Amino acid sequence: MDRNTQKEEFSYAYIQAVASVAGYTVELKRRAMDNAGVDVTIEVPGEIGETLFPKFDAQVKCTSSQSIFHNKFIKFPLEVKNYIKLRHEKPLTPQLLIVILVPDDINGWLNISENETLMKKCGYWISLKGQPKTNNNSTITIDIPRINLFTPSALSLIMDKIVRGEDL
Repeated sequence: MDRNTQKEEFSYAYIQAVASVAGYTVELKRRAMDNAGVDVTIEVPGEIGETLFPKFDAQVKCTSSQSIFHNKFIKFPLEVKNYIKLRHEKPLTPQLLIVILVPDDINGWLNISENETLMKKCGYWISLKGQPKTNNNSTITIDIPRINLFTPSALSLIMDKIVRGEDL
């Protein structure tokens, strides 16, 4: 398996672990939706308040680059074709970008002992809904606040906002 495929699979495992702890489901999308810019759908298998099955779609990226770390932001280069879809003003289902960071050395991605299983490093999320158009042709750098860690509690807050109809 090539390194990019390993990163992709590890990203899905990270998201699955976070969603599992939050009590949500993750559906990996088939190739046609992946090509359309949707990698996973995260859904509540029940209700939040009076809303049945709240969910969102996400595009997932993974990188081992350390140069993207800045003071308060992750500066992630995103392909313009993906940016255009993620910035859409009226998606039927809310959309997020989730970026998973891993160590450069694959042997550092996962440590397992009898006492713990440790996945390294972490994930960040952002909604690009309503962001301005770009004149860039290939990539655009996205500033993801470092406070937007993709954790079980953050995922629950995201779902609560979706239920209330708030922007993410």
